[in-house]
Parts: sequence; structure tokens; C-alpha cells
Amino acid sequence: MTNIGVFDSGLGGLTVLRELSKKHKANYFYLGDNKNVPYGNKSNEEIIKLSKDIVKFLIKKDIDFFVIACNTISVVAIKELREEFDKKFISITDEGIKEALNKNGDVFVMATKATCKNHAYKKIIEGRSSKKVYEESCPKLVDYIEEGILSGEKIDSQLKDYLTIANEKKIENIILGCTHYPIIKKTIEKNLTYKANIIDPAKVLARDIVFEQDKNLNIEIYMTDVNEISQDMTNKIMGKNIEIKSIY
Repeated sequence: MTNIGVFDSGLGGLTVLRELSKKHKANYFYLGDNKNVPYGNKSNEEIIKLSKDIVKFLIKKDIDFFVIACNTISVVAIKELREEFDKKFISITDEGIKEALNKNGDVFVMATKATCKNHAYKKIIEGRSSKKVYEESCPKLVDYIEEGILSGEKIDSQLKDYLTIANEKKIENIILGCTHYPIIKKTIEKNLTYKANIIDPAKVLARDIVFEQDKNLNIEIYMTDVNEISQDMTNKIMGKNIEIKSIY
């Protein structure tokens, strides 16, 4: 069996796990640190420490390689993770960048505060093309999603604000620069005043990743805070009932 470790600050990385498991059979081990979510508002030092703790737990599962299903961790901690652990780490951010470079038009990035502060999308896409990249920090969305608020007046009001520049400039491509955001993709589309090409890096990764597949699919999901909301959201995101396990 190919053992793949997938991890995120909370529920968002399940969108990556879902897309991977649809197309590729393997032994998946997922850890969402929803006890400490969101990571996007934390210092780099905190993000690096928490990320290392996640890997230390998952690596006991005899992991062949890791998928960092969190843009914040990808842009802040991947260097330190690669230095400390002798394993391959795939960055979800790289997948979004790759797809944006292959599309026509400018790019609007919706992401966490930490991802925007790092300017990873902007620096690489503008450095390799003539595209203009606009970044929008969307700090409240992760909290809403973790609470199970996926639609309604409260989230619509926030999205109208976050999407102001995209709607004004009719920016052709929108990167969902946080793996939580595909969960509310329909709500995002509803608050756009035009038709945009929405890039979900999880779908890009699932389309392009290559590894030796297994005959069977096995999924184990761990979280740092197992509760009714996290269990219900996990079932909704994955499209089937999978019992969450606590790491404690």
C-alpha cells in the first residue's frame, strides 16, 4: 500500500483528501488540527511548530509522502518541514500557481492573512508571466466554515466585501487560496457579479499527481478536536460517513 499523509489546520484539507481519493486508490491518513484553527492569523513560529507536531504524529503511520493540504502551512512552513523530515512534501500552493500560469487573464487570490502576507502566489505568478495578481485576505471565512456556516446573510455580507475588487475589475481567474474555500464555492459564485474561472488547487493536484496506486482505498481521518460539528462537516465534505478519530 502507498501511505499518504494529508494535513491541514482543520476541515479544509478534506477537500484535498476528497479529490485525491476520488481518483487515486491508496492508504490515506488525514490530520486536521481544528483545535488550533485558524492558522492564518498565527505567527510564523506558531505555524511551523504546529505543522511539525502534525507531521510527527502522521509519520508514525509509515508515510511514503505528504500532501500539505493547507496554503498557510505550504507558504510558511514547507522549508522547515523538508529540512527536519526526510520525506517528500507536496505543496497545494504550487498546484494553484501552476494552473493560474496556464490560464489567460489576471488572477485574484482569496486566502488567509498569513498566505497573503507571504505573497507566494503574487511573487511567482507575476515573476513568471505578465499577469497581474490581486490578493484578498479573507480572515473570517475559515471560522464560519469550521462552525458549519456555509451560506446565509452573514457569510454573503463578508463575501461581498472580500470580492469587491474582483467584481469591480472582472478579474478572469480566482484562486481558492485556502483549502476551506471550495466548501463554499457555490456561495462564492453567487456573490460574483460575473462569470469567473475558479481555480481549486485540490482538483489540479488530483488531476496531475502520479504515484503507484493500490487496489484498495483506505481512509483514516484524525482531528485534534472531535465534536458534533466536525463530524457532520467531515461527512458532508467527503460525501460519506467516516468516523473521525482523536489523536489523543
